[in-house]
Amino acid sequence: MKKILLMAATLLAALSATVGLAPSASAYPELTCNLTVEPQVVYAGQTMTATGTAVEIEKQLRASAAGDAISWVMTFNGETRTGKGAVFVQKFTAPQVPSSTKLVLTAKATSAAGSCPHTIAVTVLPNGVVVDTPGGQGGLPNTGGPRLILLIAGVALVVAGGVAVKRSRSNA
Repeated sequence: MKKILLMAATLLAALSATVGLAPSASAYPELTCNLTVEPQVVYAGQTMTATGTAVEIEKQLRASAAGDAISWVMTFNGETRTGKGAVFVQKFTAPQVPSSTKLVLTAKATSAAGSCPHTIAVTVLPNGVVVDTPGGQGGLPNTGGPRLILLIAGVALVVAGGVAVKRSRSNA
């Protein structure tokens, strides 16, 4: 009797795990999209390329949504462009600016599955401005740290702390 109960419990646990790991069903499709801009830092008059990609994932087939197209609306600096398709590529020209300016590029994909808006900030520089790259001038790239000496001092403090902990544990 114990063997039968153990087999039944094992079967029930396996069935629960199988049902619990199954993907959930949805009656509505999903729309996922992405927006990239290359380059994101441009000089006045320079051209940049905005690429929008969208995928409509249908979890349950519906005749009304199966053939619907994906519509795009992209706007940059007051200029709006529209189109259809899973991939939408547009080129925009940066305007003349008196000083470094951040302008927003917006894109919105729409289909029967819903809408998917995205925004990207584009930095427009006036002509003749030199941009300092991360890591230039002795700074630590992507950290905000001003000098290599701070990195060396930090490593030295960590080593000193490790030595102090080791000595205190060996004396105890």
